[in-house]
Amino acid sequence: MSDNILAINKSEQYRTVDELFEHSEPNSVYYMLLGVSSLIISCGILLNQPAIVIGGMLVTPVLSPLLVISLSLASGELRAVKRATITVLKSFGIIVLSSMVLAVLFGAEASITTFSDSVRTSVLYFIVAAAAGVAATFGWARKDIGSVLPGIAIAVSLVPPISIMGIGLSTLNIALVRTHFLITIFNVMGVLAGSTVVFSLLHFYRTRKQIIEHAEDLEEKGAKAEA
Repeated sequence: MSDNILAINKSEQYRTVDELFEHSEPNSVYYMLLGVSSLIISCGILLNQPAIVIGGMLVTPVLSPLLVISLSLASGELRAVKRATITVLKSFGIIVLSSMVLAVLFGAEASITTFSDSVRTSVLYFIVAAAAGVAATFGWARKDIGSVLPGIAIAVSLVPPISIMGIGLSTLNIALVRTHFLITIFNVMGVLAGSTVVFSLLHFYRTRKQIIEHAEDLEEKGAKAEA
């Protein structure tokens, strides 16, 4: 492996594309991991136990479809963006619903841990998410630094704000929902921005044909599922 962080050969690019699409495919394994992580994180928030929340963040698979969107944007192949975006939106919906149900069943205390609603906080979360997107992309593309991926899953903090949105909906706390919706948007934008830049620097446009094949495969599976 070259010492140049931007040096990556075609076989590594192809392997990265295959693995990202495999991990982001909305199948039973993906939704099982999503459901488990949603429950763990929601329970951690309701219990006000950060350690439990962190454990759930290590399990969640939500980051991979976001990286697929960035990969597609960097390569100029937008057909995969639609399927990955649908997966992300469904995932967010499942997280909100599961946290809302748990909050209704067990109640949400007034002292629940929340994020600040200041512009400063949102911008800082964007910076963290962008940095995490950069690190995650390098982690997927270069196996010699792939060990950083669990830490990135914690740093990006995608799921906790979404879970708090669900808890806010259960108590009709619109201010809470609005604040964490904005934080979620900043997180998503940060990951996409950081990851897209790295995929572009790593010349993943060379894998466009492979991305098209994966996009067509996803479209075919989607059509069969809807039939």
